[in-house]
Amino acid sequence: MPGRLLAVHAHPDDESITMGGTMAVLTEDGVQVANVCCTDGELATIVAADMPEEEYRPRLGEVRREELRRACAILGVAEVHCLGYHDSGMAGAPTSTRPEAFFMQPLDAVAERLTAIIRAFRPHVVVTYDAYGGYGHPDHIQAHRGTLVAVEAAGRRGVYPAAGEPWEVAKLYYTAFPLSVLRRTIEVAAAAGRDHPFDGRPPEELEFATPDHLVTATLDVRSGMGRKREALRAHHSQIDESFLQFFSDDVFTEEYYQRALARVPAGRPETDLFAGIATED
Repeated sequence: MPGRLLAVHAHPDDESITMGGTMAVLTEDGVQVANVCCTDGELATIVAADMPEEEYRPRLGEVRREELRRACAILGVAEVHCLGYHDSGMAGAPTSTRPEAFFMQPLDAVAERLTAIIRAFRPHVVVTYDAYGGYGHPDHIQAHRGTLVAVEAAGRRGVYPAAGEPWEVAKLYYTAFPLSVLRRTIEVAAAAGRDHPFDGRPPEELEFATPDHLVTATLDVRSGMGRKREALRAHHSQIDESFLQFFSDDVFTEEYYQRALARVPAGRPETDLFAGIATED
């Protein structure tokens, strides 16, 4: 290849959950990968038994940023940007409308910051969430909105002129969890005698399920799954072993994307996010 890929995520651990295998495989192949984390994730539930709430809650944002840096190092991601916005919490929670919440920040200001990162890093490919933020989380939705504006703005000299020299992103993708894969996850768990991975809910009711016909790219990430699970473990405050079973090798050997924008010839299905891109520049 090699090229440059920028991922824009809402919280520490989102990068590893949605595309850790992709990051591991691409960086092994020489692709430069940068990750933007929009919030400090300080409102998340602490699942680690050895991290008492009263001790870790006051500094959870700092803890999660350090976990993010460790996870990205495992995945080979050398460039990490923490924008430092405050976690909004879940949709409908009072925290999502706090003035300091990421979801409440002016879109123009968020987009300008992301535009500056795009122009400095010059990615060929950008990855974020779909318009629903994958599952309706306010911070994911805001990350989508800011990224979409920034990708369009980055190539236009007259937009955010103080954010650097223009750069045109060749392709934009959204992360995806295909419905068929979630069905298979339930079947494999049942056959292995494991607990239902979604607390008994059918995959059709899962908000983060992506209809299969929307998936345009499927990447083989088998060689990166070990590092993905290691990166997930680095997010110790958030990830337990039961969650890691969701990413077992008998189900997850691939990661999936929905192409949202292509400024180069692009067909479907794709097995390479850089297909059609000349990456010499």
